[in-house]
Amino acid sequence: MTLVGRAQELGDVLAAVRDPRTGVVLVTGEVGVGKTRLLDAVSAALPAVRAWGTRGLAHVPLAALAHLVDPATTSLANMVAQVLRAVPAGAILAVDDLDGCDEVSLAVAVRVARDAGRTLVSTVRTTDGRVPAVVAELAAASNTIVLPVAPFDRTSTEQLVETLLDGPVDAGVVDDVWRRTGGNALFVTQLLDGARRSGALRRSAAGWHAVRPLPIPAGLRSLLPTRLAGLPDDAVAAARFLAAIGRANDGEIEHAGHLAGIEHLVGHGIAVWAAETVRFVHPLFAEVLWDDLSPARRRAVLREHLAVARSLAPHDHVRCTMLSLDAGEAVEPAPLLAAARVAAAGGATDVAVRLARACLDRVPDVWATHHEAAVGAALVLAVTLWETGRADEAGTVLRDALERTPPGGDAALLAVTLHKVILWGHYDLPAAQDVLRQQFARYPAGAPVGALFAVAEVDALAYAGMPDEALALASGIGDGTGLPLPVRTMLATGRSNALAHIGRTAEAVAVVEELLDQIAGAGPEAAAGTRDKLLVYASHALREHGRFDDAARTAERAYDNSLADGVVFERAWAAVCVGAARLQAGHLDDAALWARRSLVTASAAGMTDCTRVGLSVLTAAYGSRGRAPDQAWVQHLRSPEAGLGFLRHTVPIALSWAAHAEGHHAVARDVLRQGQARAAQERAVAAESWILHERLRMRDGAGVRARLAELAGAPRSAPPGSHWPPGWNGPARKPCSMPRRPSRPPVRPCMRRRPRLRPPKARPAGSRPPPGAGPTSSRAGWVTRPPRCWPGHPRPPTG
Repeated sequence: MTLVGRAQELGDVLAAVRDPRTGVVLVTGEVGVGKTRLLDAVSAALPAVRAWGTRGLAHVPLAALAHLVDPATTSLANMVAQVLRAVPAGAILAVDDLDGCDEVSLAVAVRVARDAGRTLVSTVRTTDGRVPAVVAELAAASNTIVLPVAPFDRTSTEQLVETLLDGPVDAGVVDDVWRRTGGNALFVTQLLDGARRSGALRRSAAGWHAVRPLPIPAGLRSLLPTRLAGLPDDAVAAARFLAAIGRANDGEIEHAGHLAGIEHLVGHGIAVWAAETVRFVHPLFAEVLWDDLSPARRRAVLREHLAVARSLAPHDHVRCTMLSLDAGEAVEPAPLLAAARVAAAGGATDVAVRLARACLDRVPDVWATHHEAAVGAALVLAVTLWETGRADEAGTVLRDALERTPPGGDAALLAVTLHKVILWGHYDLPAAQDVLRQQFARYPAGAPVGALFAVAEVDALAYAGMPDEALALASGIGDGTGLPLPVRTMLATGRSNALAHIGRTAEAVAVVEELLDQIAGAGPEAAAGTRDKLLVYASHALREHGRFDDAARTAERAYDNSLADGVVFERAWAAVCVGAARLQAGHLDDAALWARRSLVTASAAGMTDCTRVGLSVLTAAYGSRGRAPDQAWVQHLRSPEAGLGFLRHTVPIALSWAAHAEGHHAVARDVLRQGQARAAQERAVAAESWILHERLRMRDGAGVRARLAELAGAPRSAPPGSHWPPGWNGPARKPCSMPRRPSRPPVRPCMRRRPRLRPPKARPAGSRPPPGAGPTSSRAGWVTRPPRCWPGHPRPPTG
């Protein structure tokens, strides 16, 4: 039998039983917290005789102990004697639900506990922490130990969920289960069972994820109405008021006139006070009750809440706007957008999506009458959808907004955001660059939006492994002062990626930390995930800089924040950053754990590059332990998807350790050497350094230390002649869009009137470049030439 999350409690019970001064051990807790499972574990660890109290048989004398005595026995003394014989000296009498036993069974069980060498261990159901009166005197006895069992915390809930589902589970599912069940083991089990049966949970190769909200368990739907039956009307009205938002403080309760009703609910174990806040004893009770109300009744309750919210100070704009919306009141687009921005900045992603959608849907002709608000709502909605793992929906919102928006600053920001969503949501560089090219064509030469498009190109170049080109283009933009915060964030992360790529890791850290300091005062301008995104990039740069513990802590902070905010995208990347930092620090088990956490989220959200990096970390962690990784992981890492995009240099490390674990040591060393050569060719200094260290771990040290010394002493800027991207001939007046060639032949400046993005080579739509193609090979055809002088964008300095 597997006992999840109760090792401490099991140890406490066993220690109490072994203490000769103990006669009775009462394991107390609310229904469903796992008392019976704990008693089962105690009975398996010690000689035990089991008995069960049944509330339905509490009127039948000796019902709980009937299996231990002769049915013909009528004398209490004889009953005790027979039970004593059934419970040998040194054993325990383990009674489940002692407070549900009949009076005779309870008396006999207590008498057994008074006999030397025998111990009564039983479970007792409590309400709001109070022991039932029937066992109160026993609980207060000097030889009784009372051991409360609390609901699971989030960590233990995760362990239970993964045990019940027999595999890794997306952290968002775990968080939802923990929040809705309050860590109650019985409710967790019922919720997951119902979710599996309904198809709300789906299993992929990486683990379990939700495809729709988990339904309320059928068993709970009947529990609350039964407990409400017979209560006065004011208690029912108070329960409905509480169900609307799940909890309320004493001021709200008093203002709404529900204080007496709430006290009825508390007295009947339906609600509980926690300091100055009242809530249902189980979070799912609110869902059950609210789900059963008619739409008209819901609106009436919400109008009651709205009246209370408007009367209290300070005024909660987001809450009042949501209540107004749900209560059926008319809300103008501008207040809806303002509330959506505040919700997004505060991490309330579900609320932000609802409010932004309402802003776009509330007025039939919102794009004509409130165009500025419509654009803002489209941006909030799209970014929040993307951050929560719904990139397809985000792209649809942005494309629709672009069709309705004339060229200008708003359209440019929409285009740059769409580029980001396609690049980092679908990892489709050609499609992202097509969007940028098409949107740029809408503007005349000298349009003041050129810097926005330039920032997007910096991001794409850094993503594609062209750091020198990215930094050259970024140098003309400066620090992005005056640009919208999302664009400044894109510029900072693009620069940080490029700097880390070429080994200028201290600068990469500084770039992100500088913007993080600015974010603190950004207010509603900071969309969901912005802070977490910067923390992820900071973690990446810190790891490349060799500060593994700091990198892991920073990524864990991003992971916790994004989990609380419901942000999927950053959660997956944060988890893989923790795993990579732990891997390089030598903590292989931790690395595998965090890689799996990333994989189940990234796979469900279709995050191709994050999946690849997660598999790389997991495969390397397994191989480093001498454990052959799953062949499906290896096959994925050998596929074309593994050869493009962010952090692709982790792949040879993973494949080499996979080969090493299978005993192919020569192959493993050769894979690493090839990976090192490619990293050196692409000037991926940090990646090459990591590969060199892996070569040392494999005892392949030929030339390694000399190369590490060379990299450590090498200048951290581009080598002579490569300060400008290929095709950019120093201070020439016009940019050139000549393709990159391995030999880099002399180029002539383009004489076209305005810069253009070089189209990709003709390939099937949606396809990727061949695996292994480097930036100096035909793969360069997949990368657009950077527009060196976007209209309205300053020319990079000439040295």
